[in-house]
Amino acid sequence: MFPPDEVLIARGKYTTLSKERREQLDRVRSVCTTLITNAQATLRDCEAKPPKDPSHLETMVKCLENLQSARERITTLCLGMQELEEEAWG
Repeated sequence: MFPPDEVLIARGKYTTLSKERREQLDRVRSVCTTLITNAQATLRDCEAKPPKDPSHLETMVKCLENLQSARERITTLCLGMQELEEEAWG
């Protein structure tokens, strides 16, 4: 009726990694939205004579660091999922 315990455990691990991957993708979406918003604000600031507010550019730098971290985590999660895929799903 149920698959062997090893298969169930592998599927549970795979599902756990998959859930965290989806969470990281949500993180990336949010950061990308923040980047877009701050890119527009940076353009408006640069159009001022002279520019007055570097905070939007500083936020974008932090966003890029956050994106790099999220991408690295997603890569690690995907590698873990690949390792489990054959055992979990055959």
